Amino acid sequence: MWIECKDGDEHVARLTKAVSDGLAATLAEQGRATLAVSGRRSPVPLFHALAEADLDWSRVTVTLVDERFVPADHADSNERLVREHLMVGRARAATFVGLVADPEDLAASVAAANRAYRPIDVAVLGMGEDGHTASLFPDAPEFSAGLAPANPAAYLSVTPPAAPHARVSLTLAALLSAKRLILAIAGEPKRRVYDAASANLTTALPISALIHQTKVPFDAYWTR
Repeated sequence: MWIECKDGDEHVARLTKAVSDGLAATLAEQGRATLAVSGRRSPVPLFHALAEADLDWSRVTVTLVDERFVPADHADSNERLVREHLMVGRARAATFVGLVADPEDLAASVAAANRAYRPIDVAVLGMGEDGHTASLFPDAPEFSAGLAPANPAAYLSVTPPAAPHARVSLTLAALLSAKRLILAIAGEPKRRVYDAASANLTTALPISALIHQTKVPFDAYWTR
């Protein structure tokens, strides 16, 4: 479902409610819940709001949709961003599971992430202007494996064609095993990318694989 928000405040408020409601429903149903979030700076306002959500965070595990292969204290680390902006306030009681177990060994980190993986209940995704989501970059050498619907691995390593740092990323198969997918995007350029991806299922715009699937509830929240 496509949801338009009039401004950033409404965007954050509606995203916070969607994520909180999804987690609350899962907690009521099965006692524990897993939330996977994306990095960069754009989710920070959402993290601040979500950190104060009235949930039993002690029964929530927070993990990452993807991560740059850098130490946890690196300026580009998604783990650092999440710990500083989401794992605070009420959400401090949650359990965090990172994706870079060994910053000197990418293969070992991917293997550890796959061992630690638990099915995701709510995933909050972003999208690049090239249509990538998670770190499923369309020109990456690992792209076909990342989008393979029968890939048994939840995480794989990705070598971005232009962006710095190797990545650890959820596969499409893992994303499609989640209970709920939420996309947060802003700006006219990303709306145009989303519209193009909605028009046709195409590997040129990886987000289209999520838009066109019918297995998992998928909602896109957009603001200017």
